[in-house]
Amino acid sequence: MTNRALVMPDYVAELVKLCLAQLRLVPSDEHKDIITASLRYEDGTELSVVVMCLAERSWFREKPIVGVSIAKLDASMRATEIHLQEVMPVPYGPSDLQFLLALNTNIRAMAWALAAVGGMGECVELPRPSR
Repeated sequence: MTNRALVMPDYVAELVKLCLAQLRLVPSDEHKDIITASLRYEDGTELSVVVMCLAERSWFREKPIVGVSIAKLDASMRATEIHLQEVMPVPYGPSDLQFLLALNTNIRAMAWALAAVGGMGECVELPRPSR
């Protein structure tokens, strides 16, 4: 079916901002329901991590989810190219450690996978992966 945007609950926003801070990314919350953070790569490419709450529609109900994307944004914060997308379940509460770890892992994996596949060099914003 289709997805539609939802208002991001405060506890979800706080967990997302905490995750981005752990990754040494600066969250931009210019828009109330979308949290973004900039990613720069060695070749000068600048992309953004975009996190938002969505309602996943099925035949008889809607299920809330969190969408995580890495995209190229224009000046008006619209996605011009979406490179990777992932969905996750909404956290159970403000202290959902599993959500925090899963979000951290997803963002890190998406950024490094895009760097490897896209030939952009390493992501200079994130700490290097352990080898």
